[in-house]
Amino acid sequence: MVRSDAVAASPFRRGVVLLAATAILAVSSAAATIDAADRFPLAMRDDRGVTVRLPSPPRRVVSLAPSLTESVFLLGKGNLLAGVTRYCNFPPPAASLPKVGGVTDPDVERIVALSPDIVLCTTDGNPRGKVAALEEMGIPCFATAPQDLDSVFSTIERIGAVLGDASRGRSEAAALRRRAERVRRVAGKRGSGAAPSVLFVVSTSPVIVAGNGTFMDELVRTAGGRNAAAGYFGRYPRLSVEDLVAASPDVIFVAGMAGVERFPEETTRWREVPAFRDEAVYTLDGDLVTRPGPRLVAALEEISGYLSAWAARPGESNSGRDGRKR
Repeated sequence: MVRSDAVAASPFRRGVVLLAATAILAVSSAAATIDAADRFPLAMRDDRGVTVRLPSPPRRVVSLAPSLTESVFLLGKGNLLAGVTRYCNFPPPAASLPKVGGVTDPDVERIVALSPDIVLCTTDGNPRGKVAALEEMGIPCFATAPQDLDSVFSTIERIGAVLGDASRGRSEAAALRRRAERVRRVAGKRGSGAAPSVLFVVSTSPVIVAGNGTFMDELVRTAGGRNAAAGYFGRYPRLSVEDLVAASPDVIFVAGMAGVERFPEETTRWREVPAFRDEAVYTLDGDLVTRPGPRLVAALEEISGYLSAWAARPGESNSGRDGRKR
């Protein structure tokens, strides 16, 4: 049986929870919790501040986000997944798992029918009301809310602990940290003088870009670029053609997601933009750059490769690298 504070609020469950609480390991910090999480029962605080209590490692898990599904597989626990969202398409075995709806519209009845020991969810996307409904029915939910690369890594550590393999969680997170650090070192060697101005486009019609505080902003900066949209208000500002020309990015990345149209070819004025003029416009896998999971590091490495190529270009005549130029 698995418990959470939210469930404990239910009178029906209160007595059981109080008895179980006497046997649960109490920890005060996330690090201490992860270190102690090889032992069950355990108590682990999620990103809502709710302490999820686990008397034993879960055997059936439902994931309500692609990034969480990818993390579970990374930890070698894909066999525990009883259900995932219809957007969970990586790694390939995830696509054949039972579906419980989408990220924003999970089907509570389907989830309950799968009898999960725990539901992995997010605070950014999954409806709070449906998560609360699951908890009221005795299904604990562990919510995550990574906001940057470091918190993605720590989330992987905590999921490892929740799934009963804290050691694997630590080792996988450490491997990802090392890869990110290699990218930082490469950027450091290039120096700030070789930092291109980069625009990360999430929609081309209208033009919507990644601003300050987004994962894409962090990826660009970590890889040694400067976010050309940093001066615009909001996390995802909408730019006019004039704004784009004024931003004058050296490199443009386009998140290749469904529904993202190509830049209008008739907008010849955009040839004033160095990235268009020098054909330094690249499409990146939208799944890589929008999912706060382990593959975010792969996106970071790909971005670093493009920026290294830009830094090594022969003057102003660089013409891009591969067939994915737009």
